[in-house]
Amino acid sequence: MSRSPLNRQQAQDESAAFDWPLNGRVLIVDDDAVTRSIHRSILAGNFDVLTAASGEEAIRLCTAQAPDLVILDVGLPGIDGYETCRRLRQLIKAPIIFVTGHHTLEDQLKAFDAGGNDLIPKPVTATIFSRKAAMAIRQYRMAATLAQEKQALERMAMGFLSSASQTGILLEFMRKSVISPDYPALAENLLTSIQDLGLESYILIRHSDGGSTVVTARGSPSPLEESILENVKVMGRLFQFKQRLVVNYDRVSIIVSNMPDEGEEPERTGILRDSLAILAESTEAMAVNVDLRLEGQKRAEQLQIALSEAELAVNSMGDQNRLTLCDTRLLLQEMVDGIENTYSWLDTSHAQELAISATMDESVQRILGRLSNGTNFDARFLQVMQAFKAGSSHDAVELF
Repeated sequence: MSRSPLNRQQAQDESAAFDWPLNGRVLIVDDDAVTRSIHRSILAGNFDVLTAASGEEAIRLCTAQAPDLVILDVGLPGIDGYETCRRLRQLIKAPIIFVTGHHTLEDQLKAFDAGGNDLIPKPVTATIFSRKAAMAIRQYRMAATLAQEKQALERMAMGFLSSASQTGILLEFMRKSVISPDYPALAENLLTSIQDLGLESYILIRHSDGGSTVVTARGSPSPLEESILENVKVMGRLFQFKQRLVVNYDRVSIIVSNMPDEGEEPERTGILRDSLAILAESTEAMAVNVDLRLEGQKRAEQLQIALSEAELAVNSMGDQNRLTLCDTRLLLQEMVDGIENTYSWLDTSHAQELAISATMDESVQRILGRLSNGTNFDARFLQVMQAFKAGSSHDAVELF
């Protein structure tokens, strides 16, 4: 091994001239105690320095406490420096600098092929040695920081994309639910929205009349699933056990069976929980809308029945009125004929007969006139009924 006697004070002065903040842990691996001592003296003022006399010892130290830099000799007892470097590369990502008397082109290529980052020939120059050590650690830490920042930005970007996607799902749910005609349609819409979030669920919507609608991704629920959904409402607003999450509102209960692990994906889990709560709360409001829609439909059906019956009654009244008019005319004519037939046995004069007939004709015409005015009343009554029917149909349409 080549050795270089160094002036300790000179090495420290040259190292101090390096104006970057220096810190970190350095592992020096060399089988020569003097060389280890020299290298340690150069770096100890700025780094926490560990030493190892063999590749096996270096591997044990790296397993126990990962260094920020490894200074590695080639000629080691047991496994040589190249093999040690290859094994260390499986344990750490820290830079490895070969410091060796073997510095031919072939030696340099072997060092880089084994996973080394740099090669410094022995004997070392203190300034170059300390500067390269500091730069290697600085670059390693900057790369690690950039990698962390990249991961953070990627998580943030994925969070934004996920949030935007989930916002779109929530808006689509609201758009469809506003026009849901009944509870099954509302439940299916909720099930589809939860599936769009990448989750599997069971859903129960309680009706205002005491009934309920239950849907699952696999079709009709089993009796056990229905029983579970009925009983989860006592678990509180939100309840999670491992991958199962229960969301409860007065009218809505949701069981999700494949929630992500909160420890591995805390941000996504939080966003999903918030989205499920929003969906459940929105469904609660939409259930009231369905109640109003169903009530309006029921009232419209009742109104239609009432209008049909009213139309039949009006038609019947019209027929009865026409029959009454006809019978009245016949009866009046019979009365007139009967009175005129009595003239012969009443022994009335011709003048008296004319006066009596004139009086009867006048009374008959007054009665028929009154009856004719009654037909105008029927026409007006029919107009009112038609207007009422048209207005009720318009109101019934507005309910939907």
